[in-house]
Amino acid sequence: MINTFMHNSKMMFSFVVLIALLVTFSTHEVFAQSSFSVETLYEPGIEAVTSFATSIAETAPKIIAASILLLIGLVVGKVFGKVISKTALKFLQKTKLQNDDLLSAGTSNQDSSKLIASSVRWFIYLFFIIAAINALEFEQLSTALTDLWLWVPNLLAFILIIVVGLIVATFIGKWLDQELVKSNFGGSKYVKIGVKGIIYAVIFAVGLTQLGIGQQIIPILVSAFSWSIAIGIGAAIAIGLGFTFKEIFPAIINTASKQRSVLKVGQKVRIGNVTGTLTAVELLHVIVATENNESIIIPTKELGNSNIVIMGTVNE
Repeated sequence: MINTFMHNSKMMFSFVVLIALLVTFSTHEVFAQSSFSVETLYEPGIEAVTSFATSIAETAPKIIAASILLLIGLVVGKVFGKVISKTALKFLQKTKLQNDDLLSAGTSNQDSSKLIASSVRWFIYLFFIIAAINALEFEQLSTALTDLWLWVPNLLAFILIIVVGLIVATFIGKWLDQELVKSNFGGSKYVKIGVKGIIYAVIFAVGLTQLGIGQQIIPILVSAFSWSIAIGIGAAIAIGLGFTFKEIFPAIINTASKQRSVLKVGQKVRIGNVTGTLTAVELLHVIVATENNESIIIPTKELGNSNIVIMGTVNE
């Protein structure tokens, strides 16, 4: 019985020891897990703050440089804009004074100068914006803005072509109108409108090609313009020859009949108010030498409308 009791006691002792070991191990694991969860709470935050501070420290010089470039660009753009505006305004006003009514309205000078100045100013702004973006090292945005900046000179060329072309077209229209009025041409208004329309079309076509639009328009307009010039020259020659032949044919007929029947070199004649000796009888004119040794040329077309008196020959 004593042996049985001892045996049971040993078993109970072993069981208690085993339970104690299990409890100790479990407690250690719990504390270990508790320590791990605390670290996972504060370590990511520390890493994020550290990374943010590092990024700020690395990008701060770039941000400062970009800000300085933008400030310089703003100042330079405004200064150059004012200078260009005043220069363009003086030039346009001088052009207007030299050519009255060259520009239709008084405010058009200011509008044109402001347009030119604004284009130059934004060209400068864009240049410094691209420089600032390059400082920030935004590659894709920098590439896109660089392409845009390289296209700006084409825009300036377009504006310059339009402004100068409109001034030239207005001047040509005014000059053409004056010349047609002097020549008593009846359709001067329509001719001026047609010529200015052609010039405007060519100007805008050339301007649009600077923007990369309508490269196929120029050959068509040049061809049409060339045909228009050829037709205009042909019509002018035809009209001129018509009026010339209208004047020449009666003179030729009149001269031929006079030469055959009346007028001969050496005759003393009085043609209208001119008295003298015939020294030459040509197809388109006759020459009369007066007593004062003056040679007077009389067109043959005037012979039919003048009183001709033959007073004899020199030998008589």
